[in-house]
Amino acid sequence: MRDRAVQRTGKFWWWVIGGTVAVFVLRLAQLQLFSPESRRQAQMNTIRRKEVLPPRGTLRDRKERLWVSNTPLFNIFITPKDVSRLDTPLMAQFLNVSPALLQQRVEAANQFSRTKPSLLLRYVSLPRYASLMEQKWRQTGLSGQLVHTRQYLYPIAAHVLGYLSEVTPREIAESQGAYTAGNLIGRAGIERQYERLLAGRKGYRFVVVDAMGRELYPYEGGIHDIPPVRGMDLVLSIDVELQQFAESLLQGKIGAIIAIEPATGEVLCSASSPSYDPNLLSGEDVGTHWNLLQRAPRYPLYNRAIQAMYPPGSLFKLANALIALQESTLVPAMTYPCAMGYIRNGGKPACHAHPSPLELVSAIQHSCNAYFASVFSNFLHHPFYGKVEVAYERWRDYMLYLGIGRRLGADIPGEKPGFLPTRAYYDRLYGKSRWNSLTIISNSIGQGEILMTPLQMANLMCIIANRGYYVQPHFLRYVYGQPHRRVSYFDTIRVPIDSVYFEVVIEGMAKAVEAGTGYSAHVPGLEICGKTGTAQNPHGADHSIFAGFAPKHRPRIAVAVVVENGGWGATWAAPIASLIIEKYLTGTTTRPHLVEYIKKTSLIPQ
Repeated sequence: MRDRAVQRTGKFWWWVIGGTVAVFVLRLAQLQLFSPESRRQAQMNTIRRKEVLPPRGTLRDRKERLWVSNTPLFNIFITPKDVSRLDTPLMAQFLNVSPALLQQRVEAANQFSRTKPSLLLRYVSLPRYASLMEQKWRQTGLSGQLVHTRQYLYPIAAHVLGYLSEVTPREIAESQGAYTAGNLIGRAGIERQYERLLAGRKGYRFVVVDAMGRELYPYEGGIHDIPPVRGMDLVLSIDVELQQFAESLLQGKIGAIIAIEPATGEVLCSASSPSYDPNLLSGEDVGTHWNLLQRAPRYPLYNRAIQAMYPPGSLFKLANALIALQESTLVPAMTYPCAMGYIRNGGKPACHAHPSPLELVSAIQHSCNAYFASVFSNFLHHPFYGKVEVAYERWRDYMLYLGIGRRLGADIPGEKPGFLPTRAYYDRLYGKSRWNSLTIISNSIGQGEILMTPLQMANLMCIIANRGYYVQPHFLRYVYGQPHRRVSYFDTIRVPIDSVYFEVVIEGMAKAVEAGTGYSAHVPGLEICGKTGTAQNPHGADHSIFAGFAPKHRPRIAVAVVVENGGWGATWAAPIASLIIEKYLTGTTTRPHLVEYIKKTSLIPQ
């Protein structure tokens, strides 16, 4: 009896265990074979989302000539968990890198994540990428991402255009998914300023992969894919022919040339020397070239047109004259004597030989230092203001209106404000109420603490050419090929100086070029109005400066030229400016011997 009871109990537990196993088996079969949710989950284990980067928008010059286009390169990624066999020497051979470097990258990928792709090598050319993909059946766990780097059909204006480089971890974290490892982003220049327009919007495709991570086919025929949106093609204000010409004139020199269309504020050319071929920072060897450029002498990466700050020299006299005329501390017919220098200050600043006394137009024509020292001193000590400090602040307010001592808001990163001392600056330097016009008399001729960028110099010419206003200098014209082409609007700023006073100053500038200190800028028939400047340089020879515009009526171009260590403004800057003006207005130059001489002459200190 007892044995039979034990047997029945044993059978019972066997039935219980068997039934439980059967229930688990049936439930597992149901989950795997019949549950839609389970099927979807199983499919997701074999589906991957892949980024599709759009082509970056191209850049064209003001005549819509294609300037900057795209060229394909590839970033190679490795996902460690999908790697089944890794022939490092063979892969290094295909990628043209050292096995040691490749092994180092593989180890770094393993440490970062076994399941996430890590960047193995960037900017691989199409031929090398194709060779690698031919071996993909034996080198599992590798994937490629197409990136669009730049190709420059005109290798000029590197400082204007900027360049592309890989996003940083911080930029990835702050982008809210817009950027991932290996993506390129604009650095400096137009590429950075208009990144959002040029970059477009990335897309995604969903693919089925096998257990080794190899792509098999599009998921559900690609119906879930999100196509990328191409970046906008932009038309810039630069004229590539004028830009090429400007850069050729700066060969063997340190300095800058910038030209602006006065009526619109559009920058026609912006040359900084020394410069570099922008193609160096696009392609497989970008890292090597970047390091070389950073270590190169005389800073070729430095944009002198908008960042270098120079004493403006005698062209600053024009601003002083306009302010004094507006404030009625000067009238055009007023004369001041010159005895080879400013008499009231012991002959300082000194001056050169010319007729004396002079009225305003002739003082501009002959660039009389003593005349403008008198204008400046009489302004600061005029009884109307009561105190020199009050007069100085009034003077400084006008200078700010004229775009001196502040950023102009150009649509390019890195613009410097120049330097325009405050009243507090002089109080700290000399003591409160212990300075006057004679203490800072060098400001009367642009040789004091005042610093201006070449962009500000050219913009001052725009204000004078327009008889009292300017449009913010800018490099973007419109979006190419779209009916509503404008994407940015730039302010028009009117200065609080009556237009009648500009006519007097312009007359002096015209005479300076016709038969004065700026005669080396004279070109018959072009009606160039301008002013030379010689900026004292404590580190060597003076800087040669010229700024002007043409024609006198309805001006089409304003230009500023700075040649470091070039001496007198009339020696180098003035003839270079005249060639730029002539080239733009006529399409050619009538002085090939001068062009050749300027191109062949080097002024770089040895």
